[in-house]
Amino acid sequence: MFQFLRSNASIPLIIMLVIWGLATFFFVQADIEPFYWELKNQLIGQKLNEGFRMYQDIRDNSGPFSAGFFQLLDALSIPISMNAYWASGLIIFQAFIFQRTIQRFELMPPMGYLPFFIYAVFFHFSLEFIVPSAALLGLSFLMLAWHEIVKQQSTLNVDDRVFLIGLFIGAAGLCYPSYFLFIFWGVLSLVFYSGINIRQMLLVLVGFLIINIITGLVYTYHGNFPYLIQVFQNSAIQFHAPAWEQVKEMAWAYIPALGFAIYGFWKVVENPKIKSTGQKAQQTNLIWIFTGILAIFTLPATASNNVLFFLPALAYFSLNSFFLLKKYWVRELMLWLLIGLTYFSLQWDWKLQENKRIKPSEISLRNEKLMVLGPQIEAYRYNQMAGPFVNWELSKTLFDELDQFKTIVLLDQYMTQDPPNYIYDPTGKFKRAQNYLPYLQSRYQETTKHLYKRVN
Repeated sequence: MFQFLRSNASIPLIIMLVIWGLATFFFVQADIEPFYWELKNQLIGQKLNEGFRMYQDIRDNSGPFSAGFFQLLDALSIPISMNAYWASGLIIFQAFIFQRTIQRFELMPPMGYLPFFIYAVFFHFSLEFIVPSAALLGLSFLMLAWHEIVKQQSTLNVDDRVFLIGLFIGAAGLCYPSYFLFIFWGVLSLVFYSGINIRQMLLVLVGFLIINIITGLVYTYHGNFPYLIQVFQNSAIQFHAPAWEQVKEMAWAYIPALGFAIYGFWKVVENPKIKSTGQKAQQTNLIWIFTGILAIFTLPATASNNVLFFLPALAYFSLNSFFLLKKYWVRELMLWLLIGLTYFSLQWDWKLQENKRIKPSEISLRNEKLMVLGPQIEAYRYNQMAGPFVNWELSKTLFDELDQFKTIVLLDQYMTQDPPNYIYDPTGKFKRAQNYLPYLQSRYQETTKHLYKRVN
């Protein structure tokens, strides 16, 4: 197995892609219920294509670029069941960057397609990784930034392509706001391990700022820039400690990758005879890990798919053991151990993820214009979403501020701009809203428990 992957021929790559494609096909054919955030992303794309504005008419903390990606998927009428194909495409793209960067700049001895294999396997430790999430989309831009940083570190003279590093990190942040912190990773990696000067450092910052400024101008033109700032202040860029139970649940998906990475890092410390470019790459990835730990405290939700930005650095450290170990049979054993751990990790993850997938809705409505005031977005599966409340964790604060005039005005705008035929209110927020907007009392009547129907 090890000798097969070390080959420079294209056969190993073709076989890996064929097996990956077949596995993805059978996974899609199994018709498994999607995760809740998959449905949420689909709803965002639908509402954007109906002409509603992100953050003002749709309350969610997805980045502008990722929201545009979900809009594109909906515009192309791609069903949610095809998500595994899109996620696989993104992972393959990142794995090629990972493979090409290590190979082109000789960060390690010739290893054939082993880097591609390790990177791909690490993204199969959890079913949550094989979803086209905002974090996965933004990671593609971070990998492009990593490629450019390694390129600059491999030469004595840094060129003006450093502009692209800031541009890529800015684009990653616009996909997933926690990635904005990686600008510190980019700056520190260049300052410590390249010959960058002040003018070129300013180019990095200009690249980072210009893409954000252009995005801000677009949102200002459409009148929803203040809402973008408000949403990110309340969720995506606010520091908070994740719950311990969430951390434990999330850690299960990363234990195999973390174990291989720690062993590989220990082998590097034990055997410091590595080329200069390789040493710089090791230290750059160590800064990546520290930046990722800081980013955990800015996540909108602590879940396995939201912290997959650790996987590229863990994959890189894991590769160390495969070229530093001298005994061939140990390398072979580690590869089979990695494959075995992937199988058992997926089996375990399958059981854990059952409560995160869409379950049958408690209401039997079909093909109705529905507003849900609660986290039960499964009710939208067979109905048309009305209103902005696609992310209840972010939206529920609106109903806690009904004593403010601006909140009443905003809620009135939501109820009149996109009026639903039914309102499902399992949290009991609608009755309180009726006290502040009296016309809702005559417009909607409760037909069954928590379900209101429009009567005029």
